[in-house]
Amino acid sequence: MIEQHQPKTRRWVRRWWQAAFAVLLTATVVISAAPEASANALYLLTDGLTTVVTGTERVDDSRILLAGATGTETDVILESGKKVTIRHDEIEQYATSRIGERVSTLLQREGVSVGPLEMVRVDLSHDGITLEIASDFTYYETVSEEAAYQTVRKADYTLPKGETRVERAGANGHQDVTYEVVYADGVLVSRQAVSVATSSAVDEIVCVGTLVKAAQEGDTVDSVVTNDDGSGYLLLASGDALHFTGTMEVRCTAYTSGVAGVGTRTYTGTDVHVGVVAVDKSVIPLGSTMFIVSSDGVYTYGMAHAEDTGVRGKSVDLYMNSRSECIQFGMRSGIVYFLDE
Repeated sequence: MIEQHQPKTRRWVRRWWQAAFAVLLTATVVISAAPEASANALYLLTDGLTTVVTGTERVDDSRILLAGATGTETDVILESGKKVTIRHDEIEQYATSRIGERVSTLLQREGVSVGPLEMVRVDLSHDGITLEIASDFTYYETVSEEAAYQTVRKADYTLPKGETRVERAGANGHQDVTYEVVYADGVLVSRQAVSVATSSAVDEIVCVGTLVKAAQEGDTVDSVVTNDDGSGYLLLASGDALHFTGTMEVRCTAYTSGVAGVGTRTYTGTDVHVGVVAVDKSVIPLGSTMFIVSSDGVYTYGMAHAEDTGVRGKSVDLYMNSRSECIQFGMRSGIVYFLDE
């Protein structure tokens, strides 16, 4: 146990030290149950992973993580019979810890004096005990810290645009973070993370829907996903997706109003416009919604509706705004993707 009272002489000495080094000292530790054993030092207690800086206040159990310690007071009680290595002023000496012995008592027994701006680093990470005394320390400590999971969003072309679905719930984990710690003259100068191990956290995966009913004007096909039954999805350059129920290879031609007697009304009674396609209604039913591209992928007509007639067989006549566009297009082989109605 730590005594609760000290003789008046010892209290006077302690006050003198505090007055002389109040700005410079980060902690003054009463380090022995014996009144005659006292010193001024900052103690760095480490188990090789976590370092705890202790001062004059009693430290809760949660603040001291020590391997081989039998007490949790500010001046740690050393396990007896341990080989102790003491390093001070480039001198190394050896001792063996005794029953119930504190760091300060051992240092006093070995005739080692700790200066007011010096620190004692107690390393219990190995079989023995190392006491290193210096005014400047640079060391590394590895701490296991909680790591929050990340949310990963991925496109899902089977999910309607705007909808989301959690494919996998996230879970927090831990990761080892190594810090470089620098002390100078009893003062913490810096503590910076220098490496971070892989986190054990499990990322949350959220699927974000991209499936739309109609493509944006000018959108093109980036890739095609085809199912065994011939249906599939068009993955568009914009990030949107279209579902198709089937495909047909066709011959593509172009027409416009005002040429060869073509009027402004379609077979179904709608006004002609880009997106209107003339079909053979016995091959492609009127009212069909399509997405049309050239077979080589160079030309994209895009969204189309079967509203007109005037062709035979597996052919489509694409309405365009001018005769010059029709001439430039000419005749090409194409692919019709039949979309959901």
